[in-house]
Amino acid sequence: MKRLPIAFLLALLATASTAQEGEVEYPEADSGEVVEDSGLVPEIELGATIAVDLRHLTEPPHTFTYNENDLFLSVVTKWKKAEAAGSLRLRGLGFSTASSSADLEYIGYVDPWSLELESAYLNLYGLPLDPVDISLGRQEVGWGVGDKLRTYDEVNPGDYEDPLDFGEHLGVNMVRLTGWFSGTWFMEGVFIPGFTPARLPAERWQEVPDMDLGEFMGMPLWLSELSTPLEQPESSLAESAQYGARVRGSLGPVDLELAYLYTREHLPVATDLTVEMTVDPDAPPFTIPVNVTAKGAFPRRHIVGASFAADILDIGLWGEVAAYIYPEDIVQTQTSPLGTTETVLYPEGAFFKWMGGVDYSFDGFYTQLQYIHGLYDERGAAEMGDYFVLALEKGLFYDVLKIRLAAGVEVPDFDTFAKNWGFILLPELTYEPLTGLAVILGGYWLEGEGDSKFAGMEKNDEVYLKVHVDL
Repeated sequence: MKRLPIAFLLALLATASTAQEGEVEYPEADSGEVVEDSGLVPEIELGATIAVDLRHLTEPPHTFTYNENDLFLSVVTKWKKAEAAGSLRLRGLGFSTASSSADLEYIGYVDPWSLELESAYLNLYGLPLDPVDISLGRQEVGWGVGDKLRTYDEVNPGDYEDPLDFGEHLGVNMVRLTGWFSGTWFMEGVFIPGFTPARLPAERWQEVPDMDLGEFMGMPLWLSELSTPLEQPESSLAESAQYGARVRGSLGPVDLELAYLYTREHLPVATDLTVEMTVDPDAPPFTIPVNVTAKGAFPRRHIVGASFAADILDIGLWGEVAAYIYPEDIVQTQTSPLGTTETVLYPEGAFFKWMGGVDYSFDGFYTQLQYIHGLYDERGAAEMGDYFVLALEKGLFYDVLKIRLAAGVEVPDFDTFAKNWGFILLPELTYEPLTGLAVILGGYWLEGEGDSKFAGMEKNDEVYLKVHVDL
């Protein structure tokens, strides 16, 4: 079992090497000329971007919630058959956290900032075998065809820091081989040696579910404190490694993709729940205060996905379907003063997610409609919700001004839609007076009822101001 991922990539390399040399088309990044035997770098591209994001709640307590100033730096070095690239993100995020005079001595408290490595990788085009491209290092790979909403884009863990900015991912270290069989068909294999969990949003976006802790000796148990430790997989080939492959190509006007991935859940599953009695003076009368420990793990899973995309009569169409397969039952062990029990959270076997979309442009308007069954945080057939997203965009004054209005409807269950629903409205105005300069004003309006996701976010309505500058 430990040799399977390596054998998998070697098999891909050997299979792709049978393609005819004349049929291979390399990516556009394969540019620049090497000065023979000079050792000089042929071509270097530097890039920088400034991004500002300021948000304010429109609901009480009417405070600023987001204060981000980022500087993105990138460098790309190109040879005739190779490319090396990297990018850094210097972030000034949040507000001063100084709580004492001593804290004012440290810039981390006065003005919080961080430095993130987003990517650092090497691409080899046709080296050492002509029809095979090799990519090594920290990078991001997108699988599927949906516009931000996808069903099996799980090679990289999600970056959910901003929960309404769908489609964001974290870069991870990987080996990626791409074998070209023709000018339009290729097979890609990925091997990720280590496990990286997803990044979660701020606490105000995370709704803690109501817990029915039961009773003990006729008195209800009352939650005093909740802790959520994690059990990450061992850093070994058998436990942490993830791998997969996809085949992609075109048949006439239709692009097709078939993919398989053996990975882990990137969001933790509470596999152990422990309830312990404690003393809490704030506990209501005639209750027993308890501390709850919900231990999270990242179970293994198989993902099989397929997608298509086409442009027919100037109408864009796309769709995806994915099967998520658990190799064994995912069980939660519950320990409390009432005893120990085990509950199957997600049974062995498969559940499915799917999505579809259409877009069209007319009279200067762009419109898009997408539907998805099952978001990234939903597991098992019983948790699957349905979501409809409609967007309309219009450019004015030669696209110097752009007006965009998007709306989404959440349907946890069609049978109970009257009592369980969610709605989000996202108006946005973009001003681009110069190339590479954009000033954006917009907001979120969230409503919901019952068990919907948006029902727990109603107090997070906000307006925002964003600035984007390419240097």
